[in-house]
Amino acid sequence: MAEYRSTGRELRKSPRGVIAGVFALVLAAGVFWEGYRIRANMVSLRPDPSAQSQSDVVVPATETTASVDDRNDTTLSVSVADIRKGALILVNDASPTEDMEDGLVSVLDKRNGYLAAKDKTVLLRQEAMEAVNQVAAGFHKATAHTDLVILNGYRTKEQQKKLYENGLKKTGNDQPSAYSLPGCSDYESGYTLDFGIGKKGKTAAFTGEDDYAWIAEHCAEYGFVRRYPPEKATMISPVDKGEWAFRYVGLPHSMFMKQNSLCLEEYLDLLESYPYDGTHLFEKDALGRQYEIYYFAVDPNDTAETVDLPVPRSLRYTVSGNNRHGFIVTIEMPHEETSWNTSASPEDGTGTSESSAAETAQP
Repeated sequence: MAEYRSTGRELRKSPRGVIAGVFALVLAAGVFWEGYRIRANMVSLRPDPSAQSQSDVVVPATETTASVDDRNDTTLSVSVADIRKGALILVNDASPTEDMEDGLVSVLDKRNGYLAAKDKTVLLRQEAMEAVNQVAAGFHKATAHTDLVILNGYRTKEQQKKLYENGLKKTGNDQPSAYSLPGCSDYESGYTLDFGIGKKGKTAAFTGEDDYAWIAEHCAEYGFVRRYPPEKATMISPVDKGEWAFRYVGLPHSMFMKQNSLCLEEYLDLLESYPYDGTHLFEKDALGRQYEIYYFAVDPNDTAETVDLPVPRSLRYTVSGNNRHGFIVTIEMPHEETSWNTSASPEDGTGTSESSAAETAQP
């Protein structure tokens, strides 16, 4: 059979063809205009923070993942109880936690030469400790300061109970305590710390002013956020609050939270709108490395002890519970290896001394 090729004469000879051609042109013009309008109104993932109101949340408008079949994912069997573990767990009055002492390290044992600790009882989770060493090294590189002191880290429920009861005594039991209920303090996560400043053998309050404003401005590049930003006070209503409280959430979550002025409560709510079988969230860290993030819901009251969590077969990823009802999977997309280049020099490496902050915090 001969191949048929239209010459266009058929359309010119037929009135119906003319009408159909005009209709097709109008339709094409309409599609083009609508596409232009949508693109013109899309909001960037990285807005100007000065132009954003506190209630605005800027998210990718059209980012989606490939299908599960195309991704060639597999499943990971995880304990349902692990929703209470990870750098993205939420600990507050509505989401209490239990003591979790695994993965804790002594700040005095693991600190670098740019950081000190109040005493040997100050503990953090390993990943938070590594990141705060990077913060201290970056801060020193930018300002030449070596006077950062970590005053508080992980608390057990018993320690929080004592603080809560002492707070009640000071208020005469007729006012709320200045501390959270046992099990409800973010310090019990092991990812929250308080900064102080070493001054002539003593520690001064960390206010985030002058050179120290660098910490709040750049900590997100290392995985930290301010746990209790004052503009979110009406939302999180913390009793443990202050300029000195910083929380490790990991990359790229800290970057997204800072760029969009989100507290942890807001961010975790937002992540639930990015389920595994739907649109995923994409974000980059300060080095340009790209990550893919999605949420996987789990019923904490389910009698099953484990759940099959979908994860990539061949990419690096981390899994964190949210201490409520699900897991957040963060996938690091392929990239060339990059270094922060801000770590302490070998002679300023991790210390092993158990000397006090007053002895080590001298500028």
